[in-house]
This record gives sequence, structure tokens and C-alpha cells, in this order.
Amino acid sequence: MGKIKKKYLIITIILASLFYAFIAAGPVEEETVLSSKWIKSVETSYDEQLEQTEDLIPFELGTSFGYISDDGRFSINKTKKAYISLSNYFWAEYGEQTASITVKNLRDEAAFTIENGNGYPFFLDSRTFIINSEQNSVSQLENIQNDSSGAAKFAWTYDFASPLSCVDAAAGLFLAGTLDGTIELIDSTGQRIYFSEPSGSRIATIFGCALSADGKKIALVSGLDKQRFILIEQFGAAWRITFHEFLEEGLRRNVYVMFVDNDNKIAFERESGLGLYDIKSRAIYNIPLDGEITALDGSENNGMLFLISAQDEYNKKLIGIKFPDIIMIEAPFNSENAFLTVKNNNLFIGGKTAIASFAIEKK
Repeated sequence: MGKIKKKYLIITIILASLFYAFIAAGPVEEETVLSSKWIKSVETSYDEQLEQTEDLIPFELGTSFGYISDDGRFSINKTKKAYISLSNYFWAEYGEQTASITVKNLRDEAAFTIENGNGYPFFLDSRTFIINSEQNSVSQLENIQNDSSGAAKFAWTYDFASPLSCVDAAAGLFLAGTLDGTIELIDSTGQRIYFSEPSGSRIATIFGCALSADGKKIALVSGLDKQRFILIEQFGAAWRITFHEFLEEGLRRNVYVMFVDNDNKIAFERESGLGLYDIKSRAIYNIPLDGEITALDGSENNGMLFLISAQDEYNKKLIGIKFPDIIMIEAPFNSENAFLTVKNNNLFIGGKTAIASFAIEKK
């Protein structure tokens, strides 16, 4: 009994510390505040499975993963046994050499299986893809509703000349960047509709890429010596580079690239911090940050972007930025793992063994 009480005391202290770190950052500015809604432990909360599965937030925090509701109830709360892929609709757990992969829904029920996939599943744009073990071939799966057998069929497969370094999908299109510096855009039938080698650098690798919601803009960070941020836009049947900027020496790893603020801006990781490009004004901003970005979300139309930076393996910081480049919130916390999501003007952030929710409010 003493050991049990001690365990819960430790968890309580961790939750209290985490809660203080987040709530201490409450006021963002005079008209925008973060109002605490709840804080939950992934180790001590065991709610009954929810009947409704809409608007659940997928999370992966350390060895835990699952889905949590807007009011802090778990639909799924499990311990990872292998690799995990999550989406707003499906999830899958798989190993390195899994012949048959079961994809489940948010009620923890088997939705369909992937047979002889020889690779790893991932979810983008409400679609299911699988990348092969060599990471140079991608297949899109057909909608399982059209197959009563429960085994998903492949809609198309596309082979690349080099291993993939980044992917994205939107508007029925699939975007891929490769280690050898090519960008390819694949349509809903598996046909290539755009190909480019945009780097212009000594090392041509595409380190990050993103596709706008309408599928007409491509943003990427490419190359080393020198590294560049590039925006490519579609004009009728033609695509062309409409903006680029060299990014000093550059980062030798995959970087975040994301369309934010209703696709009006592009946020991208750069050596000195965060870059923010305003598509309408054609202005670019450099926001200095300490550490590596581990999570980023500016999808809501609230004039804010939130991210988590990591100074080292244990020291993290929640940062809130008012567009275009004003840091309004900095809240350090200690955790080996962290996640962040913004949905329906609510901020969900996880660290240690806890998940906290804050309402982003105008006052």
C-alpha cells in the first residue's frame, strides 16, 4: 500500500509541475488568453470508451498513444508495442516486417487489413498509404467501403528513383521529396503531373515539403551548401518558382514545413529558428528560437501559431507566436516526450505522462 501511495504522490507532483508550467503562461496578450480546461494523466485515467468518435484528438506521448475528447475523456488509451500511425479516423500498429497489418477505427475495432504490403502505413488527406521497406515506393489504398472482404486493395503504386525524404497530401494529390533532390506530384490515379529538381545546391536533398489545401502551392526546404526555402505555384497547366531564399548553412536533418493561417502563410524550420513567409505580401520573417522544433501547429484561423522547441532531450518550451513574428508566450517544461495540437481554438499539449487542454480565447 505504501508503494502505491508513493506512486500516486509522484504522479501528482508531476501533474502539478506540468500544470504550473502551462498555466503560468496564461495571458498571451490583452485580448487573447489561454484558459485552462483540464489536465489528465495517461497513466491514471481509465474512462469508458466513448460512444461518439467525432472530434477526437490523436496523441502519442512516450510509450502511450490513443485518442482523447475535447472534454478530456479517453476513447483509446494504450501502451505502444511497436510502431504507430495515427489519423483523425484510423490508426495502425505494426512492426518492421509485418506481413498483415490491421487498421483500426476510433472505437478500437478492426476496420480493414493490409495484406502483403511489405512496408509501413501512414495516413494523409483522409487517405491511407503504405511506403515499402526501401522507402522508394508508395501505394494508395482504395476506400474499404468498396470492398466487403475487409482486405484493402491498392488503388495505385508509384515507384521513385530515390528513397523518399518527405511527403504530404492534399486535394487528392500526393507530394513527395527525395534524397536525390526531386519533387514529384502524383494525382488520384497514380500518374505524375509535376516533376522538378529545384535545389540548385551542392547537396540536393529535399529536407521538408508541404502541399497547400487546394493542391496549387508547394513549399519546400531543400539542399545544403546552400540550403533554400522555395515556393512553387501552379498557373494554369504550368508550375513555377515564385519565391526562394537561401538559408545560411542549413540543417542536416528533416525539417518542419507547413502551410498555416488558412494557407496564407508558410512556416518552416531554419537554422536560426522559424521562418514565416506571407504569401500575400511576399514578405519573409525570421523568428529566432533556441533548440529544435518538435511540434508545430498554426492551422486555426486565430492569428496564432504554437510550437514546442527542444533545447535538449529533457528541456522543452511551449512557444506561442502572433502573426507575423511576435513571440507572445514562452513556457518551459521538462519532459523527454511532448506533443501539441490545436483544434477548434483549443490547445492540447502533452508532456511527461500528462495531457493538458487550454481554450484560446479573445477577451
